[in-house]
Amino acid sequence: MSKVRKIRCEACGERVPSHEVISCGDAVGGYRDLCGQCFNAEVARLTGHDTFEDFRIEPVRLVDCAGETHEFHFRTRLLGHIVTIDAFELLNGSPSGYQCEIAGDPEDDLLGLLGRLVDKLRRMLSVKHITWENHDPQIAEQTVRGRIQWDDSAAGHTPLLTIDGREVSWEQFSRMLMTFEGWQFRLQIFDPTDEP
Repeated sequence: MSKVRKIRCEACGERVPSHEVISCGDAVGGYRDLCGQCFNAEVARLTGHDTFEDFRIEPVRLVDCAGETHEFHFRTRLLGHIVTIDAFELLNGSPSGYQCEIAGDPEDDLLGLLGRLVDKLRRMLSVKHITWENHDPQIAEQTVRGRIQWDDSAAGHTPLLTIDGREVSWEQFSRMLMTFEGWQFRLQIFDPTDEP
């Protein structure tokens, strides 16, 4: 396991994991690297959300339908008229694997929002969309849910999918689809905060 890279927040001076840092500002005034809590305090000050109360959320371990344990980390972002909480696994210090988020009103109870996010994670972990037979992925049923990302290892504009918390290349996914040659399909894209 590689060491998590830490960056010093330019507001409070605390050293935080790089996935917790937001670079904010503009070309005229310059940019600053802020930890999540300092970023949220700045947004609260600028948008008049004086009652917004941020807190650190400790990682949570949840078990999926195959009995595997997944450790989820959380980050809260106040984005003006909405607040989001992200849940993600870490691989080599970066968000990877299962990831999801939820959005709410800045006046909402953050613990209630966190509870809804954990429920969403449990639903996500309750189903396996692909099976791995002889190291080759196969579509388990007729529905696949996942996340679209960028594939740094492929040439051109090639997506990398995360399905069941595992990376699946576009080539692997296209081979899985050939099992259904001649069938019809419907592709729906959802905002990360929506429930697919």
